Amino acid sequence: MENLILACKEISEKSNHTSFIHEDTREIWISGYKNDRKFDLFIKKLLDGTFKLIYEIPEERKVTIFLDEDKLINRLKKIFLEVVESK
Repeated sequence: MENLILACKEISEKSNHTSFIHEDTREIWISGYKNDRKFDLFIKKLLDGTFKLIYEIPEERKVTIFLDEDKLINRLKKIFLEVVESK
């Protein structure tokens, strides 16, 4: 979980998004604009060890379960950091 928190902080800093980490529940929120659309991202580690990711824009809400923390980190970097590097 620590690697995920560090990755989310890195992503939010590099892409100028707001992030919040609730230390007691270990929930992560990232908010900002991507492609001129407001988005909210929520990540929580579930009791069975999987990770729940909710990506929400005004028109749509996507929920995904990741079995592995590393795959979740790679997906987040692919979504957010490739966009920043291409600007």
